[in-house]
Amino acid sequence: PPPPPLQPQAQKPYNTQQHQPPQSLGITYPEETCAIYSGPKTQAAKTSASHQAYGAPPPAAVPAAAATAPPKPARPTYTSKGSSSSSSSAWNVDDYLNTGGTGQPNETAPGSISAHRPEVGESTESTASTTGTGAEETSEAYDNDASSAQPVDINDQYNKQAGRLMRPTKTAGLPSLLDHTLQAPPPMAVPAAVAVGAAKRRRLHPLLDPLNPGGVDMYAAAEERSVAGVSSSSAAAKIDEDVWRLVESLSVDEKIGQMTQIHVGMLLDAHTGDVNMTAVQYWVDRQKIGSVIDTPANSDRAQYPLYSPQRLANITNAVQQVAVARGSRVPLVWAMDAARGASYIKHAAMFPAPLAVAASFQPQCAYVAGRVAAKDLRAAGYQWALGPSADIAVEKKAADMALGFGEDPTLAAAMVASSVRGYQGDYRRDRMRAAVCIRGFIGADQQPGAHAAQRALSDRQLFEYHLPAFEAAVAVGGAASLMQAPGALGGEALGTSPFYSRHVLRSTLRFRGVMLAGQALHTQARDLHAAANAADAVFLALNNTSVDVALEDDANGARGSDAMELVRGGSLHEDRITESVARIVQMKKDLGLFDKPYADPSLIEIVGTRQDVDDARNVVRESLTLLKNQNAVLPLAPTERVLFVGPHFNSSALLAGRLGGHAQSPADRDGDRVYGGFGDTIMAGVRKVVGDDNMANVAFRQGFRLDSPTVRAEDFGQIVQLARKSDKIVVALGEHAGATAGDLHELALDAHQINFVKQLSIAVNRPIAVVLVEARPRLLKEVADIADSILLAYVPGIHGGVPIAETLYGFTNPSGRLPLTYPRYESQARDTVWQGINSEYSPQWPFGHGLGYSRTLFSNVTADSTELAPGKPVTLRVTVQNQGDRDQWETVMLYTTQAFRTAYEPEMLRLRRFDKILVKQGTAAEVAFTLTAEELAYHTRSLDKVIDSSVVNVTVNAFSSNQRSISIRLSSTTISSGADNVFVR
Repeated sequence: PPPPPLQPQAQKPYNTQQHQPPQSLGITYPEETCAIYSGPKTQAAKTSASHQAYGAPPPAAVPAAAATAPPKPARPTYTSKGSSSSSSSAWNVDDYLNTGGTGQPNETAPGSISAHRPEVGESTESTASTTGTGAEETSEAYDNDASSAQPVDINDQYNKQAGRLMRPTKTAGLPSLLDHTLQAPPPMAVPAAVAVGAAKRRRLHPLLDPLNPGGVDMYAAAEERSVAGVSSSSAAAKIDEDVWRLVESLSVDEKIGQMTQIHVGMLLDAHTGDVNMTAVQYWVDRQKIGSVIDTPANSDRAQYPLYSPQRLANITNAVQQVAVARGSRVPLVWAMDAARGASYIKHAAMFPAPLAVAASFQPQCAYVAGRVAAKDLRAAGYQWALGPSADIAVEKKAADMALGFGEDPTLAAAMVASSVRGYQGDYRRDRMRAAVCIRGFIGADQQPGAHAAQRALSDRQLFEYHLPAFEAAVAVGGAASLMQAPGALGGEALGTSPFYSRHVLRSTLRFRGVMLAGQALHTQARDLHAAANAADAVFLALNNTSVDVALEDDANGARGSDAMELVRGGSLHEDRITESVARIVQMKKDLGLFDKPYADPSLIEIVGTRQDVDDARNVVRESLTLLKNQNAVLPLAPTERVLFVGPHFNSSALLAGRLGGHAQSPADRDGDRVYGGFGDTIMAGVRKVVGDDNMANVAFRQGFRLDSPTVRAEDFGQIVQLARKSDKIVVALGEHAGATAGDLHELALDAHQINFVKQLSIAVNRPIAVVLVEARPRLLKEVADIADSILLAYVPGIHGGVPIAETLYGFTNPSGRLPLTYPRYESQARDTVWQGINSEYSPQWPFGHGLGYSRTLFSNVTADSTELAPGKPVTLRVTVQNQGDRDQWETVMLYTTQAFRTAYEPEMLRLRRFDKILVKQGTAAEVAFTLTAEELAYHTRSLDKVIDSSVVNVTVNAFSSNQRSISIRLSSTTISSGADNVFVR
């Protein structure tokens, strides 16, 4: 069942039941993990185990003799027109897999894909061009028996090695998906925008969208009877018969158009910013596009810095009405960034960054953020949510670090699975849900530098630490789509790699959904020099990988034209295009676009409701992390005289921040005015918390500018005078909104902010508390010692002001825990809690660190057995006692450390389980965890999974005063039938 909605409270934000994650969102998935990532001794064992893990019948066993050599993919053969599979110029997509990574063509490999890669400068035109639907020239590998069932189950129709779809038998005489598509959008009263010259718009957004959504405070979400998804274990992982019929009725250019995505700015008039119907007809009629991405506000043709859902709906409806009447008549799917709520939409609730959500150690927080984001997107006519990243955050300087759920695989897996369920739910029936696109596949932020930087990550590290969260997104959450990370991994361009895109994604993870390219296809040629030219990059991307949708950034549709010429010239088989289009059209059908492709006006009334704002504030309350509280400087008392210093205290825009190169909030030049009073500031929260009568005890000064290294002496003198009259000082430090958009050269906080705190501490002998507003852990240097108390707010969003004020004054007891390692020095930027046992680990604050205002005491850990073996789990228990005077939400974390691994270094600590419980003052609560031997299996260089017999140290709440440990013996004396895919030694 879905988790219940979050309820706003002050001292106790949620009740115990609301903190329990759904049963299906277990923190680890030992059976599936072992089955997916195993490297069994025979191919039969591996294939059988994978099928059993996903509930499908195992195929016939492969003879042992056939399994002695590395298995060769039994992929369908593409014999393209104008090329020969035996030609010396044949270019084999399976080079990596068939030749052990040598990259040399293996012309004798059975089932290999033969395609003619055009030479540089060679024309792709062919007299035997492929046109039409290609119905008469379908490869035999795509033909099925006439007795096929109507719904095409991807599990059955999918070549497990190749990761390719096979076509069902055509059925004539059935109605088309296009027969009942609503042609006219519902009426919507949207006043015309005031035209603003292009040059003026580029300098400054002078106007604000006058329209506001809303009208109700509360609403009821649809009952979630089931969860839709496209994981291979789901009965919903099908390509429907009517989808196949529609796809095969499309011409080649219409199919390529479905794979083409353009920015919404390409549909706007350069002078007025209105929808340019000539441009719309060009892209629909000529290019036959399938999707549109982003908000007009992220275009230099924008009329407003933030668009209301009414105005966005007016735009999407106008374009959609053309799309369903012209061109291929297949409705467009609209995509928008929504990693922290639908933050591009005016008055939509903005949630904290995913990194902050992870600090809550509450998967329901990720669920609620996704659910609200999907609802608000659908109100504006968008159906495809570009969500958070599933890749773990290792490199602290990387651009998109805050878009993920922290550094730990277990935490990230639990959060991303819950997040996917929040966005999607039962999205095939619930039109308040959207298809989610999980970012970062794979290794997206493992190296500082540009997006296209080369990253070093071994296959063993990839499978052991980076894939579990993607597995959770696919197998547990049922993510409809993933986004390919840009750049290169180990020198191999991700955008052209068959290993990552087909072997890892489609075969290992068994992902059946839509794959979105993280960049335009030709950027491999431009940035990585991984292709001869743009057309060659398009060929490599389509021929080698399973990417389905890519951005067209050329005003003349050059990338689509390149793909068209590749198919017509015989270099790329049409069936490769059909494979992608089938997945795209199925997603569109699942979203209901063939019935009602327009925005639902009734949803506009429930954008930005008080219910959504309360949910966003509750997530902030759960995430705030108290790093230090010397001498109990926090909480503040309303009767104390307090001086607040720092620009973050009086700015909603700074609390919103910007993430990943996209404006998750308007630019600084627009300020808080774009929110129209919808967002909080911390000072507004302080007034609400202490009351008007006590505001005489509160003073505020900006103190310094984030973009200026100097502070005027007269301003500082005034601050010192106020500080001497105060009982306590609270300073807000952190990042400029634009600083969170890209990579950092160094992690250190700006020197002028550090110097300000140093000078203030010298001039005034008063307790100093610091509030950190930052998307990444910035080095605090002397501030870490000077400050008596430090509260980490991450990037809380525009509704973070009230929760921060509540926490500062003790109306909320902080319960967040660090989802990453907070470094002390620059050299620790890549340190993680799961690094090797022999590595030095001395950060400023360790993973999982966090304090509360109450005092809790942990008992010793007990185990029902000291022997852990496959098929024989151990239950461990610990009791948490609250000895303070406040109720406390306490996160209990269970780690393991193996005494040794044969030829491999164990992790220092590996998080296996966690739970967040409410312990009322003066009471105790028991937490029980079940630990299995299978989840202690680890990957070897050959990507086998093995279990070593050894002593295992089990630790609860490492690095804290409540650290408790117990040793058990990991044994290999027995193997359950479900663990025969794991080596034991």
